[in-house]
Amino acid sequence: MKKLLYLFLPVLLLFSGCTREIENRLTELEQRLAKVEEQVKELNSQVSLIQNLINGKYFIQSAAELPDGSGYKLVLVDKDGKTVEKTVLCGKDGKDGATPSVGVGKDTDGNYYWTLNGEWLLVDGKKVRANGTDGENGKDAPMTEFKVENGKWYAKVGDGDWTYVGDAVTEVVGPIVSVDASKPDVVVITLADNTVLELPKASVAVKLQIVVDDSVFQNMTAGQTKSAPYEVIVPAGVTYTLDSYEPESWKVIISKPQSNKGNVTISVPDAGKSAKVLLIANGSDGSSYVKVLHIDVEGGDEDAPVVMEEILDETSGSIDLPVGATEIVISASWITLSGNQLLIEANDTYDSRTATVSFKVGDKTYVLTVVQAQKDAIVLTDNTLLSGSEGGEFPFVIKANVAVKAAADVTWIAVAPATKGLEDKPFIVTVEPNEATVPREGTITFFSGELQQVVTVTQEAAQPIVPPVSGVFELLTDASDLHEGDEIIIVNQAKTHAMGAQSGTYRSRVSVTVTDDTISEPEEGVAVITLEGQEDSWNLKVQDGYLAAQSATKNQLLTVNSVTDYATWAISVEANGLATIQAAAGSRNLLLYNSQSGYERFSCYANTGNSTKEVLIFHKSGVPAVPVTQYSALGLYLGTQERVYQAGTDQYVRSYDGNSMEFVLLEPKGKEQVKISGLTTSVQIGDAVTVSVSWKKDKTWVLNKDYPMTVLQDLNGKLWVGDTKGRGIIIRK
Repeated sequence: MKKLLYLFLPVLLLFSGCTREIENRLTELEQRLAKVEEQVKELNSQVSLIQNLINGKYFIQSAAELPDGSGYKLVLVDKDGKTVEKTVLCGKDGKDGATPSVGVGKDTDGNYYWTLNGEWLLVDGKKVRANGTDGENGKDAPMTEFKVENGKWYAKVGDGDWTYVGDAVTEVVGPIVSVDASKPDVVVITLADNTVLELPKASVAVKLQIVVDDSVFQNMTAGQTKSAPYEVIVPAGVTYTLDSYEPESWKVIISKPQSNKGNVTISVPDAGKSAKVLLIANGSDGSSYVKVLHIDVEGGDEDAPVVMEEILDETSGSIDLPVGATEIVISASWITLSGNQLLIEANDTYDSRTATVSFKVGDKTYVLTVVQAQKDAIVLTDNTLLSGSEGGEFPFVIKANVAVKAAADVTWIAVAPATKGLEDKPFIVTVEPNEATVPREGTITFFSGELQQVVTVTQEAAQPIVPPVSGVFELLTDASDLHEGDEIIIVNQAKTHAMGAQSGTYRSRVSVTVTDDTISEPEEGVAVITLEGQEDSWNLKVQDGYLAAQSATKNQLLTVNSVTDYATWAISVEANGLATIQAAAGSRNLLLYNSQSGYERFSCYANTGNSTKEVLIFHKSGVPAVPVTQYSALGLYLGTQERVYQAGTDQYVRSYDGNSMEFVLLEPKGKEQVKISGLTTSVQIGDAVTVSVSWKKDKTWVLNKDYPMTVLQDLNGKLWVGDTKGRGIIIRK
C-alpha cells in the first residue's frame, strides 16, 4: 500500500517578487519528498528481506553487483527450493551523520532485535524481535515496517499502531551496505550500522536462470539501441541454449556466453512503442527459464495505458516491474510486492486464475494481466497393485480434473474405465493368471497429454510343486567338500527353518528338524539345490530354475530360467558352518536369512544386519557312506573318505588314566591334531558310547563335538567304533 508523506510548512510571503523563488523551493521540496518516499519503500523492502533471511524463509543463492555499483541483483531460494530475483539498492555507510541506520543486533538471549541509529528499537517500551517467535503467543515474529511523516520516524510491528521512534532526516537509506556470496557455505551481509550477518547459503539445487539488469533499457527512444550484461545461472552438468522473443521489427542480439556471461543488445524500431522482450534459456535437463524485460519507449500514445499480459504455469515465480514503478495496485492476494518484484504464489487449486496489476512509471500507466494456469492433476489413490498368481479383476480409483486414458505395458494386464475440478475416475484392472513359477511385474500409465502417473502391478508366482526330499544332509564346514552334482539345503543359523519355494520376490521358509547337525528325511516343501558349475562359480539349480539375486536395487531372491552373473555364486564356509553365498552381480547379492517378525524369509541383501544373517549349508554327499568296518587301518574316518589320519603314517599317541582312553593323531607339517576321547578298555561289542572328537588345524577348531556311536567290532587287539553314516575310529585297544 502506498504511504503518503505530508509535510506542512508555514510560508510567509513578504515580497511579491519572491514568488518564483518559492515556486522553485516547492518544486525542490516535492522532488525531495518523492525521493524520500522511494527510499522508505526500499528501506522497508530490505527490512522484510533481512527478517525473512534470519528466519530461514529465504536463502541467498547468488549476489551480482549492479553495473553502476548502486546495489546487487540477488537470487533468492525459498525453503521449498523455488527461486525469485530481487534487486537491493545499497545506501552510504552513514558516516556523514545525515542518514539513519536501521540494523539488527543479537541480544544476550541469543535472539536478533531491530536497532535504530545503534540503539534498540523500542515499540511500546519493548524491543522488537527480528527472528523466531515473538515470545508471547508462539507465532512467527511479525514483520516490522517504517515510515517518515511530518519529519518524524514511525515504526509498526505487524498489525499494530504506528509508533513514534525519533526525528527523521532528509536522507533515508536501506540498511544493507554490501552482500558477499562468494563463499561456498555462507553469505556475508554488512549493514549500515556495521553489523555483519553471516547467514547460511542456499543449499538447494541451483535452477536455470537469466540475470540481467533491465533498468538499462528504461526510457529508451524510438530508433535507439542499448546493451546490458547478462549472466546465466546454470545447474552443474547442464548445458543450455539461449533464444529471444521480441515484437515485430525489434532487434535483439544475445552474445555468445563466455563463462555463462555475455551482453544482450536491444534495438527499438523507428516507430517502436513500449513493449516487452523475452530472453529464453532452455536446459539440457528439460528445464527452461524466461526473463521478461519491460522496455519503456518514450513518445506515442502517451495518454493510453500500456497493456501487457503474462501467462504463467501453476508453479510459484516472480515478475520484475520496471525500476521506478509507483502507484502499484494488485487485484489478488496471491500476488504480493517485494521491492520491484511481483511474487506469484503457486496455484494449488484445480482452476486457472487471473489478476491485474496496474502501476505507473513516470507519467505512463501500465496494466498487466497475469494469467496463472490451474494445477492439472492425476492423483493416485495408490501407486501399486498386488495380485495373487490366480489374477482377477481389481477396481482401481484415481482422482483427476482432466480426461484420463490408461495403457498397460504388458499383455497380461488390461485396463478399462468403469465409467469425469477433481473427481473420482474408476477403472477396472484385469490381471491374467500367472502360471509361471516366477513373479512378474508390469505398469499401467494413466495419462492426459503430457500429464501422467504410473502404477506398478506385481503378481505373485505360481507355487511350484516341491517334491519330497529324501536322504541325510549334514552341516557343511568346508566348502572344498562341494562338487558338481552335489545336493544341498540352505538353513538359518537357528537351525529351525530351511529354504522353501518361491514366494513373491523371495524364497519362503519351511520348518526343519536338525539333530546332531544332521537333517534326516527333510520335511515336505524344503528346497533341495543341485550344484552346477565349479568352485567359486556355482549355479544353484532348484526344481523351477536357478536361484538369482537379479536386482542391484531391491532385496530379491528370484528364480530364473537361464544362468547369468546374478545366478552365479561363490560359496565360502567358516569352520563353525557359517556360509557366505554371494552372487557375481548386483550390490544386493548376499543370500541371507531375515528373522524380522513378519518378514521371515530367505532373500538377497547388501550386507548383514540386526535381522539379516549368514546361513548354514547342509550337504548330501553323492557317495553313500561306507561302514567303518570295511577298513582295517588304524585312524579316523568321516564317511565321505577312507580316512583322515592313519596310525603309523601320522603320529599316534594313546594315553589311559585308569578310567578312559584318549588318542591323539598328529600331523606336524600341517600343524593339525585330532584328539579322540570317551572310551574305556572295558567296552564290549554292541555297547553305545559317546566319542568326543576335537579337531584343530593350526589355531582353528574344525570340529569339537560329541558323536553317539556303537562298538562294532573287537578283533586282534583292535577296536572298531562307528555310526550308520560311515563315521568312526579304529584304535588299538
